[in-house]
Amino acid sequence: MSFVILGTGSRLADKRVTNDDLSEIMETSDEWISTRTGIRARHVSTYETVEFLASEAAKAALDGAKVKPEEIECVICATMRGDTFTPSAACAVAEKLNIHAPAYDINAACSGMMYAFDIADSYIRSGKYKKILVVTVEQMSKLIDWQDRASCVLFGDGAGAAVLGEGDGLKAIHISCAPSTTMIHGENFVGTSIYNTLPEQKPVLHMQGQEVYKFAVSTMMAEIDCVLEKAGLDKTEIDYFLPHQANIRIIEGAAKRLGLGHDKVLTNIAECGNMSATSISVLLDEFNRKGTFKNGDKLLLVAFGAGMTSGACVIRWKA
Repeated sequence: MSFVILGTGSRLADKRVTNDDLSEIMETSDEWISTRTGIRARHVSTYETVEFLASEAAKAALDGAKVKPEEIECVICATMRGDTFTPSAACAVAEKLNIHAPAYDINAACSGMMYAFDIADSYIRSGKYKKILVVTVEQMSKLIDWQDRASCVLFGDGAGAAVLGEGDGLKAIHISCAPSTTMIHGENFVGTSIYNTLPEQKPVLHMQGQEVYKFAVSTMMAEIDCVLEKAGLDKTEIDYFLPHQANIRIIEGAAKRLGLGHDKVLTNIAECGNMSATSISVLLDEFNRKGTFKNGDKLLLVAFGAGMTSGACVIRWKA
């Protein structure tokens, strides 16, 4: 017995920034961005905090699941950075929703939701917990270098959440890491120690674009093949494909390999950009609320991220 998804929720930052908006403040264009990435707009935080976005997504997921906060036995939050380095974003969400249960953050970058699902699977399968709240939240606008047009145009802010309960919805899951601290990395807050002799680094996200692209293409296909084998399924049996929203070319390449038509490949990259750990969870909630998924549908979720982490799972939807 593993888990089923009882409910989902999401919350995007209110301010919508288009490619044309960016072209007014830097040397770029809608054509340059959209043809290379598939992105036309993204949502960027102004007044919103990580706690606010995450709590709103979590509330929506609890409402959708018809689960009360006091029924949640564990809160797992996937994020690269909360509002504070301590306490965790998960603790902030738990306080906001009045959840009194173990709460902690994990950082697997864009693969965060897959890693959180893997942890939740172990907890529920062992019988330790029956209901778990998984939250993903990122404020990429606060982590990127807005002087670097190659990277700042890619990312957006938002949060997603899912309430998990006992059931047989998870058919297979696989997570992995091909360790690399250079392909994508961001420096941390270093404090004010008078004894520190390390050179000061700009605390923003750095990416080796071409290397990341090559890693993404090969790793996504490897994860897909692995999780399908574990699930005992053929690619033709997948009803919907929910990939990490990093680049439309990567998504289309993977979809072609799976032999899925455009109606089965779910994306929101045009409107949301890359939201790291929260991309797939927002995508899942968006199409759940549209009524796209029917009882018994098989969903394949796959992601890759800094570290370099990756993961995929196959979920049988319970409407």
